[in-house]
Amino acid sequence: MKLSVKKIALGIFVLLVLAVVNALFGNPVSKALAERGADKVIAEKYGDLDLSQEKVFYNFKAPEYVVHLQDKNSVDSAFELCFDSFGRLQRDTYDFRIDNTAARFESAVWKYGEVLEKKYDFPYEISLSAWNKIDEADYLTLDQPVDMKHLPYKLEVQTFGERKITADEAMAILKRLQQIMDDENLDVMEYALTFEPKGSRDENGALKNKDDMFSVYEVPADVVRRGDVDALKKLAKEQMTEGKE
Repeated sequence: MKLSVKKIALGIFVLLVLAVVNALFGNPVSKALAERGADKVIAEKYGDLDLSQEKVFYNFKAPEYVVHLQDKNSVDSAFELCFDSFGRLQRDTYDFRIDNTAARFESAVWKYGEVLEKKYDFPYEISLSAWNKIDEADYLTLDQPVDMKHLPYKLEVQTFGERKITADEAMAILKRLQQIMDDENLDVMEYALTFEPKGSRDENGALKNKDDMFSVYEVPADVVRRGDVDALKKLAKEQMTEGKE
């Protein structure tokens, strides 16, 4: 009797372990079905492409079995076929390949900020990104090369520094930043600036003294071009008080 109880307990334990392993890593039968499903989809839809294919992996968050594919003749044509545990196709991301182009541009644009810091000896951090009022993918074509001198979409620029500054100093920094953007033929719609002294925050990340920080965002390019400090002060004040009423 005792032996039977032990066997039952052991059996339950083994089943639980298998269930956990299956939940985290999938199972070989479903992976095989996914591989078979991928072969069928590729033959039917993508037989004219020169594809490299990675092994099936299990995404336990979805959950789904994923096959990653890459067209060897297209840098941005990486896509996925996703299957359920019975090998039925759930998602095909081929039609969203332009998102890969956008991500490649985003990475190049962001890295270019570091290039400009060094090129112009700009003493603060420069962060470049697509203007948040557009979807950069709408302005791109698949496999389009990155040409920083002729970007096809508008940008926003942020700069960060570790010192206390006045509104007049903030405007001077923004005007210098705008001159750099002009020299680089970059079409910038808005600027943002955040400055605070090093060590101005406590161990929880909270600002010890709000007067130590000067922060403003969504500053229109024409405000900077005019050097309108009053408009900059007003915008910063409005943004600092948002949500405090």
